[in-house]
Amino acid sequence: MICIVTVFILTAITYYIFDYLLRRLKVGGYHNRHVLVTGCDSGFGQRTVIRLDNLGFKVFAGCLTEDGRQYLSKNCSGNVVPFLLDVRSDKSIQSALDLIKQNLPENTGLWGLVNNAGILFTMAPTEFCTKSEYQRSMDVNLFGLIEMTRSFLPLIRKGQGRIINTTSWAGRLACMAPVYALSKYGVEAYSDILRREMYTTGIKVSIVEPGAFTTSIITRKQMLESVHNAYARIPEDIQSVYKVFVENFMNRILLDVVPPSSNLDLVVDAYIHGLTSRFPRTRYTPGNDSKFLYIPLSYLPTCLADWILKYNLK
Repeated sequence: MICIVTVFILTAITYYIFDYLLRRLKVGGYHNRHVLVTGCDSGFGQRTVIRLDNLGFKVFAGCLTEDGRQYLSKNCSGNVVPFLLDVRSDKSIQSALDLIKQNLPENTGLWGLVNNAGILFTMAPTEFCTKSEYQRSMDVNLFGLIEMTRSFLPLIRKGQGRIINTTSWAGRLACMAPVYALSKYGVEAYSDILRREMYTTGIKVSIVEPGAFTTSIITRKQMLESVHNAYARIPEDIQSVYKVFVENFMNRILLDVVPPSSNLDLVVDAYIHGLTSRFPRTRYTPGNDSKFLYIPLSYLPTCLADWILKYNLK
């Protein structure tokens, strides 16, 4: 037993030393590299654009709103090209592709695509969720990401670059928020397939699996309203089945059983490492809840994970 523990400790120490050394190996030449980021109106995307700008990258920043576009125009250098982008629209994606091709130097490809755009949408039990809600979530979180990747893959191939897809701990451990989790499970599968397809091409594919963070995509008020509104619209006979469940769930939100992190830079750091390291990780798990709770739970036998999480399903 002592030998096993010793081997485990030595293996862990070796891993962290090796990881620390690899983290220090950067690609360099940032001023000659072009990166496309989606979902740049606020939160992770906006901060990533500003950080990349400070490092000297040329950045194409896709924003859903004019306010988001104007904010980046005012607060970034001329190396940043903010533009309107709706990943749900094939026409908008094609317009973005045309814009970027016009602004790239001749015979130059993209160094990076950061698929950051996403929505949380309905948080409620599966019986509350409608088909249209699943479709709206999929259109942004999964299908939009897939179409962005498919459209820009030739430019990334030309630049021998990287693709970074944002999923969530909910893409590894399905518990509540079925509309959101289903879309993120799809991103996990798509990213794994893409990474293996790209293995011999030099294109690197990374997955970022954040925990809960205080961004515009998720606030306590939004979570409470989402559950309350979903509960209010279902028939009374179904309400009676879920009454205690909804009350308990809303109380847990109010108590912040697992409070979201306010340090958005943890996710931005993962994006930056994926773009600047010579050896980017396959997966990043920013946030203590993701790193030390949800992702470890996803590795447990199903029956054990279900037992641990069962209070969430009462």
